[in-house]
Amino acid sequence: MKAIKVKLEENNPDRMKPFMTGAQAELKAILGNIKNYQFFTGETMNPEGMVGLLDFREDGITPFMTFKGGLQVEKC
Repeated sequence: MKAIKVKLEENNPDRMKPFMTGAQAELKAILGNIKNYQFFTGETMNPEGMVGLLDFREDGITPFMTFKGGLQVEKC
């Protein structure tokens, strides 16, 4: 989260405060139900990279989540 905050402060300071407010609320929900999540990293296992979250919900839907502010666009 610290890296995302720094990136937003540099590139999009208007987005930083709403992101941090929303992220804190989402993290509380995730931590309250942590046993239902799987965590995914890239092949390099880079500790600076984004961790993807997969939530196994009771309704059968399994959303895969990342924080948009931490993604970097790359052309293939």
